[in-house]
Amino acid sequence: MITVSDVKQYLYCPRIIYFDHVLHVPKPTDPKLLTGKDLHDTITAKEKRRKGALFYDQELDRAKKMFRVALESSSLGLRGVLDYLVETDREFIPIDYKFGSSHNGAVFLNHKYQLAAYALLVEDSFRTIVRRGFVHYSKDRINVRVDMGDELPRRTLKMIREVGKIIEEEMEPAGTKNPGRCTDCEYSRYCIGYQSED
Repeated sequence: MITVSDVKQYLYCPRIIYFDHVLHVPKPTDPKLLTGKDLHDTITAKEKRRKGALFYDQELDRAKKMFRVALESSSLGLRGVLDYLVETDREFIPIDYKFGSSHNGAVFLNHKYQLAAYALLVEDSFRTIVRRGFVHYSKDRINVRVDMGDELPRRTLKMIREVGKIIEEEMEPAGTKNPGRCTDCEYSRYCIGYQSED
């Protein structure tokens, strides 16, 4: 079973899946993760106190709010912990927190597919259809809406299968086509696709 974070990592660079799940390369401690947890707890505490949902949206005044929702689907082969789930009498709305800035007011591609993977888990767990979700960018203090449609879930399912295939067949995939990502990657020293400038 893979995680929703694996879908995000796959989009960043497919080799991360190989290093993490096949070679089990130990990752160094990331201080950003500890900072992110503190920010997550702060945002969650504020949202719990608010009368409405989604950082106060009048449309969602009477919505039920759930935080840190553990989701798992054997049929999808996927699991994850969703930051925030809003339930109204008409729909379920998944919300994922990000502690950086948005992409000039838009959602980053890997965040979009991560949210879509959560939407698939919500659909499977609650026997519903998710029509929209949001990514909350804390630096911008904005919620970017993502409409699910038909194409986004279909592509996300394809990625879930591709991640599973890398793990099952233990084949090293091609790396990212964006070499700028390699400089901050915790796996760069193991990766033959990464050329140091030394």
